Amino acid sequence: MGGIMQRVFFRAFTPLLAAAVVLLGAAAAFANVTAVTVTPSRAAISTTGPSTVTLVWTVTRVPLTGGLVGTVSSPTAQLTVGGLSVGTAGSPLSRTLPGIPALGETAIFTETLVIPQGAAFRAVKSGAPIIVTRTFSDNTAAGTASAGAALFPSGPGSEPFSVSRLSLTFDDRSRVKVLSKGSRLRALAEINTTGVGLIIAQWEYAPAVTTAGTPIFRPLSLVRRSVAGGRRVVITSPPLPTRFEGNNIVRLRITDPATRFDEPELQYYVTPESPLPDQQPPRLLLTTSPSAGTPLTQTTRFAWQAVPGAQAYKLEIHPGDPGPAAPADQDLVVAELPLDPAPDAPATAVEPLTGIVLPAAVTETRLKAFSLQHLPPNRRYRWMVKALGKEGAVLGVSEMKEIFKP
Repeated sequence: MGGIMQRVFFRAFTPLLAAAVVLLGAAAAFANVTAVTVTPSRAAISTTGPSTVTLVWTVTRVPLTGGLVGTVSSPTAQLTVGGLSVGTAGSPLSRTLPGIPALGETAIFTETLVIPQGAAFRAVKSGAPIIVTRTFSDNTAAGTASAGAALFPSGPGSEPFSVSRLSLTFDDRSRVKVLSKGSRLRALAEINTTGVGLIIAQWEYAPAVTTAGTPIFRPLSLVRRSVAGGRRVVITSPPLPTRFEGNNIVRLRITDPATRFDEPELQYYVTPESPLPDQQPPRLLLTTSPSAGTPLTQTTRFAWQAVPGAQAYKLEIHPGDPGPAAPADQDLVVAELPLDPAPDAPATAVEPLTGIVLPAAVTETRLKAFSLQHLPPNRRYRWMVKALGKEGAVLGVSEMKEIFKP
C-alpha cells in the first residue's frame, strides 16, 4: 500500500518538478555577454623577429535583473592563419561586474601580445593575415561572444617569396674565362629575393664535347638555402671541371621558387696546356659587323674574319665613355672590311663587363638576353674580338670599337 502511495505521489510531483527546473533555467539566464569589439581591428607586424601588438577588447554584458553580479572572462587569444591554428598568445582576462539592468555594462581589457616570428612566416607563405581571436563568456550564462583582429606582415620579407634577379660571374668577377687544362675555377651566383622561403637549385655544367650542338647539362651539386627578409644571397659553386678542352658552360638552375627569366650561363674555354708567352705580337683581327652607329640590341650581329691557327674567339664588351654614342657620319663610306693598318692601343687589364667565347669554326654571334642585362641602357660601350691559339696565346686582336645601347 505504501509503495502504491509513493508512485502516485511521484507522478503527481513530476510536472511540478519539471516546471521548477524551467523556472530555475530562466532565472539563470539573467545576464549574458552580448557583444565584443577589438581596437584596432587591423595592424602591421614585422617578419624579422617577434612582434608586439596592443589590443583593446570591449565586452558588453546585459543583465536582465538588477544586482546580478557576474564575471566576464577569456582564457587566451587564439592565433590562426587561413583558418588553421598557429598557437596562442596572452594571459587569461577576467573582470567582475555588479550587474546594471536595462542599459547593460561594459568591461574594457587592454593587453599587449607577443606574436611569434614563426606565425608571421606562416602568414607570408600562405598570403593570409594572422587572426587574433578572443572569446568571452559570462559565468552566469552559457552564451559567448567573440571578436578578432587581423595582423598583416609588413616590411622586409613580407612580400611573397620570389627570386627577382640572378647574376653569375666567375670567382674573379669575370664573365668569360680562358684557362689551361686542370686549372682551378669556381662560379658565383648573386641572387636577389623578396619574402621569406627556401631556395632550391642545382649547379650544372655542359662539357665541351656537347657544346658544339645543343649543350647537355650534367649536375654538379644541389643547393638548399633559406632566405629571410629579402636579402642578396651569394652562392659559390663547387670546383668546375676543367679536364675537357674547348668551350664549357656552367649555370645555376633554380627549381623553387619558379623564376620568370631566362637563367644566365657562363662560358669558360679550356686550352690544352698552360698558356705560354706570346712568341710574336698578335695580328690585326678584322671585324665586319656591326658598322658604326648600329645600336646594341639582342639582334645586333658581331662578325669577323677568321685568323689562321685560332682555336677559339672571344668577344668582349668593355665600359665606354658616359653618354650617347656619336651618330654615324652619313657621308662616310664604310668599307665591307676595315682598312685600319693596326688596332687601337692594347686594352687595359680591366675585365670586360660581359662577353662570349666561341669555337674556331664560328666567326659571328649575337649576345643573349642575359648578357645584355649586365649592360645598363643609354650608355656607350667598347667592344673587341680576340683570337686564341692552342696554348691560350692571343693570336689576333681587333680594334676597340664603340657601340651605344639605347
